[in-house]
Order: sequence, then C-alpha cells, then structure tokens
Amino acid sequence: MIFLSPVRTSIGLSIALLLSEILASCQSDSNSKTTATQAEKTPASAVRRDTPGTWYRCYRGTLGPDSITLHLQTWPANRTSAVFVGSYSRADGQPHELGTEFDAVAKPDSVLVRDRDLEFSDATSSGPLWRLRLNGKELTGTWAGQQVQLREVQMPSSTSFLSRYFTDSVAAYSNKSKSVYGRTSLHTLEPANSPESTRNALMAGILRGLRGDTLDTQAVPASVQQYWQQQLQNFQKEYQASVAGLLKSQPPEPDTSSNAPSYDYMLRYEDQVATHVLWNQGNLLSLGFFTYSYTGGAHGNYGTRAVTYDARTGRALRFTDIFRPNTTAQLSMLLEQAVRRALHQPPTVRLDKFLFVEKMPVTHNVYLTSGGAVFIYTPYEIAAYAQGEIRLFVPLEQLRPLLKPGLPLSGGGEISRQPAP
Repeated sequence: MIFLSPVRTSIGLSIALLLSEILASCQSDSNSKTTATQAEKTPASAVRRDTPGTWYRCYRGTLGPDSITLHLQTWPANRTSAVFVGSYSRADGQPHELGTEFDAVAKPDSVLVRDRDLEFSDATSSGPLWRLRLNGKELTGTWAGQQVQLREVQMPSSTSFLSRYFTDSVAAYSNKSKSVYGRTSLHTLEPANSPESTRNALMAGILRGLRGDTLDTQAVPASVQQYWQQQLQNFQKEYQASVAGLLKSQPPEPDTSSNAPSYDYMLRYEDQVATHVLWNQGNLLSLGFFTYSYTGGAHGNYGTRAVTYDARTGRALRFTDIFRPNTTAQLSMLLEQAVRRALHQPPTVRLDKFLFVEKMPVTHNVYLTSGGAVFIYTPYEIAAYAQGEIRLFVPLEQLRPLLKPGLPLSGGGEISRQPAP
C-alpha cells in the first residue's frame, strides 16, 4: 500500500492544476481559430530575432546575503498573460526550479514566479513567491521577504540564445460550421553566439532533443521552421484521425444537466513542446525538453527530458558519456538518499511506502550542473501522477568518483557566496 503525504500530494496536484490552467487559457476561445503567435516567415537573409513576447535571459545578483544566478524565460500563454519558467542556483550549484504564478495578478512589467522545489514547500504545498519587476536590464523585488537585486548578464563561456515560439490550431471537423479546435505549440531556442560549427552541432542536438531522440545518428530537419511544420502536420493528421471516429457518437446538443466537462471540451486536444534552460555557464549547457499532451480524459500527460551539452563543441553528453561503467549500484544508493531528503522520509521507512518502487532505479534522464547532477523522474515513473515530476540533486562531491574524465565541469557555477558585482 502506498501512503502519500498531504503536502507532497498537494504539490503534485498544484503542478497538475498549473498545467490545466495553461491548457484552459490556450483553449479559452476554442470555437474560433486564434493563435498567440503564428509561425514566422522570415527571409533567410533577415536578421534573426526573438519571437515577439518571448526571450531567454540570464541574471546575476543577490538574494538576501547570497549571490545567485537566475535563468529566466518567457513566452505567451494567452492574450492577457505570459508563461515564465526558470531556475536559479546559489553557491552549491544546485538548480531550483521556478514556475509561473497564475493566481496572482501581474502587471505588464511584473514577473511573478514561485519555487517548485519540495524543500521550500510550506504546509499548503506552496513555495515562496518571487515578486519581481522588470526595469530595462534590472530585475528587482522580493523573495520570501528578502530583497532580490539582479542584473542581466552574459555568463563567461555560456551560450546566448534566440527564443522562438510557434502555435496554431486545427479544426476537429472541417465540414462543420462550428468546430472544436485542437492546439499545438512549440517553444525552442537557437544558439546565437557560438562558432558556426558549434552552433550547428548545438542546433542539431536541440532538434533531436525536441524530437526525443536517444541517439545522434538520424538526420535532423534543416531548420526550426521545418521542424515546426512537421510537428504541425503530424498533429493535424493524428488529431483529425483520432476525432473522426467520434463524430457519430457526438451528442447533437451539449449536456447541461451536470457539471461534468462537455463533450467538446474532451476534444480540445493539446500538444505542447518547450525548451527550458536548466544550466548555462562554464562551457556546460543543460536543456530540458518539456512536453505536454492532452488527448481527452481526466488530465493530460507531461514530462521533461534533459540533455547536457559540451558548449565548446556542441556535443550531447549522454548517460554513458557522463558516468563510468558499472556504477548503477552506487548511483542507486545515492538516489535513495536524495529522494529521502527531497520527500522528508527517514531511512526507517521503506521506499515502497511512499513510492512505486522498492529500490531506486537509475534513470538516464539526467543533466549536469557545475555542482552535481539532477535526475528527473516523470509522473508515474516512480510515483503517482499527483506526485508530479520528481527531481533529485546529487552533489558533485558524491558523484566525482563515478564520473568519466574530461567533462566540462571546471570553472563553471557558483564558487562564492559573496555578492556579485
């Protein structure tokens, strides 16, 4: 029997609610074909720029007495608000995940994000709220009552990016005057400051990451636009094929006798792909490829797949490139310690009392920071959907004997708790 703590369950539910709010906002006008940002059609000779309303920025500064680095991204969610995601690190090189706070009213120059890490959660499962204001290159405000003062920077040996966002909708029934729509969107990044060979290798790696490739052998699309067109065409084909068989069983009038979701609502399929910067400094680049899919039913499915790159060459560092052979047993022990820390469970409680597993599996879904590694378990992988994604940080001092030589770890990350200049 599995026992979930009320706090942990609420955290997972809050993540699910956050996703459902994004879905609801995207579907708020589902009877008309509207898009937040259509696919760009920019001549090849034109200067490449961020898609309007989207960007990736790195900020450096202070949070109370500590020096931090913040990676922050935004793109549109609907006509009145934006999605913000990010992560920040202190001196230990451990990244802490941030997500949009949709419950608070934001002004146009406001950035409202909330800590999603378990260690910051209170009795109501909510981490501290960041109330920040954008003023040029400055980002200032508060976190849990502490002052935050940040300034946009380019970290040494880091990769700068252009932020690209595409979205479109597809009619379920092309022969009906009023059809429900499914929606698909793509957010990705294009490296902008590396040498051409490195930039091309990174871009190919990003396209493979978006596609979910586990090997680097297959050819990739020639451009982000080409990948987007493939994604849109695949969504249109699969969506219309899926709903075609449901047309005969669709009720002629919506059921208003209960509070259950309408039949139309169940056909508002959603397919989202987004690229998150997880780490970007000291020749070490880690990206997360987030996917969300709703194909009817109670809720959608989501998850993040992480890939680390050597920013000097653009080469993707797979699990076998990072860890020495025959390290599974040691990693499993370290991950058990990490999951107990994260979920506040003592060694006396068996794992299968709060997880689906009796022994921690070693996921290959891992990324590096200068301070260690983060292992990502997606919903249902080791715990219930309500648990959400479980991200476990293992410090570098514990991992060092298990790592292969030659990794781009030196010189990156936070090395001082002194305030940044």
